Parts: sequence; C-alpha cells; structure tokens
Amino acid sequence: MSSQTEAPRGPSGQPVGLTTVSFVCQQCSQPCKLDASLGSELDSQSANQLSTAIGQPPSLQEAGTPQQAPDPTPLVYRKINSLRPIDQQAPSMLWTADGSGKTSLFHSTQVAQHLFNVMSGMSNVDHPLCEECTDTLLDQLDTSLRDAEEENRGANEFLARVQAAEAAEAANAQQTEQQLQAEMAKLQQEEAALVHSLQGIELDKASVKREQELLATEAKKLDADEDRYWREYNEYQLEMQEFTDENNAVAHKYKGACMQLENLKKTNVFNDVFHIWHDGHFGTINNFRLGRLPSVPVEWNEINAAWGQTVLLLHTMATRLGFKFSRYRLVPNGSHSRLERIDDQAKELPLYGSSGFKLFWESKFDQAMVAFLDCLQQFKDHVESRDVHFKLPYKINKDKIGDSNGELSVKIQLNHEETWTKALKFMLTNLKWCLAWVCKQMS
Repeated sequence: MSSQTEAPRGPSGQPVGLTTVSFVCQQCSQPCKLDASLGSELDSQSANQLSTAIGQPPSLQEAGTPQQAPDPTPLVYRKINSLRPIDQQAPSMLWTADGSGKTSLFHSTQVAQHLFNVMSGMSNVDHPLCEECTDTLLDQLDTSLRDAEEENRGANEFLARVQAAEAAEAANAQQTEQQLQAEMAKLQQEEAALVHSLQGIELDKASVKREQELLATEAKKLDADEDRYWREYNEYQLEMQEFTDENNAVAHKYKGACMQLENLKKTNVFNDVFHIWHDGHFGTINNFRLGRLPSVPVEWNEINAAWGQTVLLLHTMATRLGFKFSRYRLVPNGSHSRLERIDDQAKELPLYGSSGFKLFWESKFDQAMVAFLDCLQQFKDHVESRDVHFKLPYKINKDKIGDSNGELSVKIQLNHEETWTKALKFMLTNLKWCLAWVCKQMS
C-alpha cells in the first residue's frame, strides 16, 4: 500500500513542492521504510526490458512522451499480482520543485511501485514487505529449501535404486533370453520330431477312416438288429406283465384262502358256541347268569337257560371224547334240560325251576344239581386218566365244590343265595378248564 499528498501548485498550475510518500507492508500492514536506492531513476527502456523479462506489459513509456500531472487524490495500492500498466501518454520525467532536472516525487513513487509489481509477479508473495516479515519469509524459504534438498536427496537415492534394479533386470533379461534361445532350440527339435510323428498319424488316419467306413456299415446292421430286438423285447415284456398280473391275482387268492384256512384251523367250535365268563358275582355261559342274589334277583328263565347251556356243554365234551357216564345220563333240552338215572330211567331229575328261592325246595332240583356235579367229577377223572398234568382249580366233593378256603354246597335247601351263586360260579370255572383241555386236544 502507498499514499501520496498533493503538491502545492503555483499560479501557472505547476506543483511548487512535494509531500512525503510511504508504502505499507503487504503482510502486517505496517508502514515500510524504503531503501534510498529505490528512489533513483528508472528510465522507460529499463522498465520495458524488466517487464519483458518476466512476461509483463511495459509500465513506463519511452523518454520524451508527455505525461499528465499526478492526480491530487491520494493513491492507495492494495496487493497487486501483476504489473500495473502506465498511460502511454504520460511523460517519464516529472516536474521538480526547483527545476534542477532530478526525478520528481511522483516518478520515484512510480518507480518503486513498478519494482514492487515486478517482484510480486515473480513470486507468490506480495511486495513490499517490512523487515520482520522479510525475515519470517526468509526463514520459511530456508525451511522450504531444506525440505526441497531432502526431497531431492531422497529422489536421487530412489533413482539410484531404480537404476540398479534396471541394471539387474537387464542382466536377468539377458540371462532369460539365453535360456529362451536354448529352450527354442529344444522346441525346434521337438517340433521336427512331432512333424515326423504327424506324418505317421496321417497314415494311421487314412487307415482308421477306411476302418470307420466298415464299422459304420456294421453299425447300421446292428441298429437294425437292435430295433428288432427291442420290438421282440417289448412284446415279451407285455406278455410277461400279463402273466405276472394273472399270477399275482392267483397268488393273492391263494394267500387269502390260506389265511382263511389258518383262521378256520384256529377256530374252535366249543369256544365260539360256549362262552364262559363272569358278570360281577355271577358266572355266565353265553351271557346267561347262573345264580341269584337278594340285590339282583335274576329271572328263572335266564337261570334255566344257563343250566341248559351247561348241560349241553358237558354232554358235547363227553360225546367228543367218547366218554359215557356211569350213573347218570345227560339230556340237554334247552331251558328244560334234565338228568336220568341209568339204573332207573323212569326217574328224572329236572335242572330248571319255576318259583322263587325258598327255604324248603323240591328235592329233585337239588338232586339234579348234585347229579350234574357227579357227572362233572366223572369227566374230570376221565381227563386225568388221559393227562396226568390236568387238574381242576376247585375240588368236587359230592354236593360241595371249593378250594382250600372252604367248600360250598350247590343245593338250595338250607343254603343262602350268595353261597349257592358262588358255588355255581366255581362249577362254571371247572367247566371252562375242561373246555380248554378239550379244545387243546382238538387242535
């Protein structure tokens, strides 16, 4: 930055005196004290040469060109990055206060300004600078110089390493080239051998081609044979499938017949016809309860039917084994079955009742039940004679039946309904054991 004070003018309008000119530092904005050498004259030719040297347009015109008087307005110069052109019509020699021919103040200011522009254009630093800023700039430049020298040294070392690597690479390349030449010679020899082999292969190829033609003819014949074979195969498969289906159907029927036969073999007519089980305190045969209880007064029709099934079962088992009773003959007749004495056939013992449970009952019903128990004892003895391992769960002793816990009478007279019902249940249990033994013998 620079400042200028207007010079006093005389009657003719010419300046009669000059004021002091000062510049401001472009870094810290403090006033700068210029060296005396910057106030010397700089003619237009030197200014043009200086401007041309740095590629800038000339700032000062040749001598003798008239130049206008300075503007009385104070001049303020900011940071300038290029030379400021000077009016082509301005004179290079300005007026002086005493007319002695020395450089005027305006011209000296222009000279200093021009030099500062030149220096600012040659670097990245704007001029003018004060002494402290100049020292700081020099320190920065020294640091930059040292960094540049260090970088240059590193670059030189890297260049040396690169050159050494290039030399080693050139040596390796030369050695590789020699190896490649040797390998090429070897490959040329192999090529010659392969060419010779190729010629033999061409001869073999011609022979193979002739053989291929023969094989093609034979292949056509084989294709025709294959077609005929597959037609015959498909016909055979169809016949075989039909036969297999028919065979599977027969096998299925045979399997079903075998299963039915096995079931029939395992089927026992006695188990199906005479089913002995229990219903609470009652023994049952074919779901007919045998006995009575005060709380469950079973109808006598059901009791008579149960006795009829019981007589029929014992009579059937004896007939199946060919056994005949010695004292009584069983006469199964449904709900009116009976027993007959063999020594006196006129005496019949009915096994059915028609009234309630009485303390004194007709003795024939009790005798019939005792006679049936005797027949069961005879049948048990006969089975034991054939199978020594056979044994009934309840022992029969005349009119009583039971186990180690006690024996119960099958009579109604002088008996209780509960005792009579339990004795009949024991009797049906013994019959079930006899039935199981007979079924085993039949199987």
